Amino acid sequence: MDLKNAAAVCLISLFSATLVVLIARSLDSQAASRLEPRLATIVEELRLLRSQGGVAAAPGASTKTETVSNGLVVYYFHGNMRCPTCQLIESQAHETIENHFASQLNTGEIVWKIANYEQDTDKPLAIQFDVSMPVVVLARMKDGKVEQWRRLDKVWAVVGDKAAFTQYVREEIDQMLAFDKQPMPAMIQMPSTSANDTPAIP
Repeated sequence: MDLKNAAAVCLISLFSATLVVLIARSLDSQAASRLEPRLATIVEELRLLRSQGGVAAAPGASTKTETVSNGLVVYYFHGNMRCPTCQLIESQAHETIENHFASQLNTGEIVWKIANYEQDTDKPLAIQFDVSMPVVVLARMKDGKVEQWRRLDKVWAVVGDKAAFTQYVREEIDQMLAFDKQPMPAMIQMPSTSANDTPAIP
């Protein structure tokens, strides 16, 4: 683990320990006992992250090498450092797509991709989608170019409620897919003019 990762993990651990102490002091004993299992889980996650050398992205997770000409790309953007909440957003978004859009995944109408907004290879996309923190982005592709995109910032607000998270992501994807299926306006056909209908020039 390099010095930067070690310092970051130490800071996260110190912050968490301070938070536990402050919460424990401010709550009565009954409330504290209800909160204790959750706090213990957070502490255990931090210990696990520290033992693994930090919270860096898992190698091989990125799918940026795959190109998409037409269809809807669902991006999950993350940074070099990954917290449990960020990983939960990723897993719930991926699960929503696999469970509710399996046929579109199989046909390639929807593609799931992971990108790191702090890596040089993904920075152009991050700039295009105005990404500076972990988030889900929907991008509709046409002829290899982004035709329309939408950043789902609300995932941070609903990540603690799986049902609300799933509904939000599903609705946003449905809207993007529906845009592609909207019928084109009917062509207005002008009445044909035969030679006999041409008015005589005086």
